Amino acid sequence: MKSPVCWTAFSVLGMVLVSPRFTAAQDKTDTTSAASNFTADYPTNRPGVLIQASDWTLIAAAMPSKTRVKRGLAASLSYGAVPAAIVADYEGLHAQAQVEPGRPVICICRLISLPGAPAIVRLHPKKDHRELDGGRMTVLPIVGGSKTADANQSDLIPVDVSQPEEMVWLVRPQQPLPAGEYALMLGTRNISIFPFTVAPASVDSTAPSPGKH
Repeated sequence: MKSPVCWTAFSVLGMVLVSPRFTAAQDKTDTTSAASNFTADYPTNRPGVLIQASDWTLIAAAMPSKTRVKRGLAASLSYGAVPAAIVADYEGLHAQAQVEPGRPVICICRLISLPGAPAIVRLHPKKDHRELDGGRMTVLPIVGGSKTADANQSDLIPVDVSQPEEMVWLVRPQQPLPAGEYALMLGTRNISIFPFTVAPASVDSTAPSPGKH
């Protein structure tokens, strides 16, 4: 009988490995993950991908409801033969896993291995879904260089990644995340993602409403 850890690793990694890939042009985006020594009080007995809110919350993997390519052929979805950017749609305007603005820590807990470097990307809310634009995952310089790159040109969020122990990885954005839609990717060439929502900071419900006395 297989342990829960093995089953979780199989279900998470299996979904990622069979998903369509982004084109090879995006391979360089893996370099946005920087080595770090930070740690967190992560769960020791819960396998899966978890995000730290008031408690550790499971982030469920999501596959796109629709994919399309820009400036390329559909065959590039499977083989990456044509330079093109994949756009993937995910159902719903918000993710089940929600946190407040800040620098949330994500724990990739008790997985045997990763198919690619962890990355956090920004998703774009549309009428009834969220969109992942593979053409906007450009590596931007964070420090140094003669000019500051315009962060609006990329949906890739600079992150710190640490591995406090075997089969555990921690991922944290280098800067606070404002309210919006985001996702963890295990390698930026996969479109099986772990979406989460950064919700606006909660308002005190006991405060009087404007115009009421």
